[in-house]
Amino acid sequence: MSIQKKQQRGFTLIEIAIVLVSIGLLIGGVLKGQELIYNQKVKSTYDAYRQYTAAMYGYQDRFRAIPGDDANATTRGFIIGAGPAITAGGGNGSIAGMGAVCTTAVPGTATEVCQANYHLRLAGFLAGQGTNSATHPFGGVVTLAAPAPSIAGFTAQTAVCWNSLPNKAAQIIDTSYDDGNATTGSMRGSGAAGSYTAAMTGAVPLPDSVAATWSCMSN
Repeated sequence: MSIQKKQQRGFTLIEIAIVLVSIGLLIGGVLKGQELIYNQKVKSTYDAYRQYTAAMYGYQDRFRAIPGDDANATTRGFIIGAGPAITAGGGNGSIAGMGAVCTTAVPGTATEVCQANYHLRLAGFLAGQGTNSATHPFGGVVTLAAPAPSIAGFTAQTAVCWNSLPNKAAQIIDTSYDDGNATTGSMRGSGAAGSYTAAMTGAVPLPDSVAATWSCMSN
């Protein structure tokens, strides 16, 4: 009786190389897809700036006043239905109340920042409900306000501000549309020590953690 030994054949180096290349391509595709998704979120975040800015200038052209600060907002003939009350602003050319996020169950009616959302919506320039702030893709809110004195050195009367914007996203927007520095130019973060520029150069917090509480770009 003869016994035949079966020859066991392993993977060749070429086959192993093909497998490794395939895995590398799959990982690369996933990472590239994640990068594309992130960049789209950044673009949508910046688009909120464009929308708010266009809405504000549209309101100014029609009523010769700044939304939220409009001293004659209650006499514009806005139809509020079941919405919150309209509150007139101070009429000083600046939107007060920087720092208010306007996301409470019963939105504040007196704060100019919250009323800015409402005035724009009642006039047909902004989508959304009542005085509630819009949100950006990274989970925070977007407001139209006067950032001073919340952001040192920022003298703009009006700006679009993002709350809780990740450092990486803030840095991309600043680099793409301003000077890439959180303490100079038209886009700034609230506090140099916690700003996105400091974070991107090695300081704590890490690059993609939440940036300064507020990141604002002047209109």
